[in-house]
Amino acid sequence: MREEDLKNRVTRTLFSSFDCDETVEDIDFAVKAQDGSYLLWAEAKQKPTDTSVMLTQLVLTIGKPRTFDDKLPPPFLGCFDSKKIAFVPDSNIQPIFYQTDFSYRVASSDAETREFMHVNKQVQSILDSSDQQYLFDLI
Repeated sequence: MREEDLKNRVTRTLFSSFDCDETVEDIDFAVKAQDGSYLLWAEAKQKPTDTSVMLTQLVLTIGKPRTFDDKLPPPFLGCFDSKKIAFVPDSNIQPIFYQTDFSYRVASSDAETREFMHVNKQVQSILDSSDQQYLFDLI
């Protein structure tokens, strides 16, 4: 399944009552309530991918342009692929965005960079320690 087809399927299946048409910066998927507030920003992957890797890419995608400075962040960040969808409260991820000794000048998709590995370690720690992560099968 192509990524666009997957995003359309997730929209129809889970978020049909919401606006999922707007693109926010380079974020793959956004869900907006009728009042205009965002409910979810998410990373989408065509093929099954580790949740922490997808969330790390999302964090780097949001952090580079500091999207949260221009738009009120949603209560949840998430990711999905052809098999699963995961949600994490934005408040659990926020501390990563405010690190003072970190540079976002890397490609968010380059998992081999020191920066990606640094953020991935933090995301994995959040996922491992949090009882507020929600993971669902899409199949």
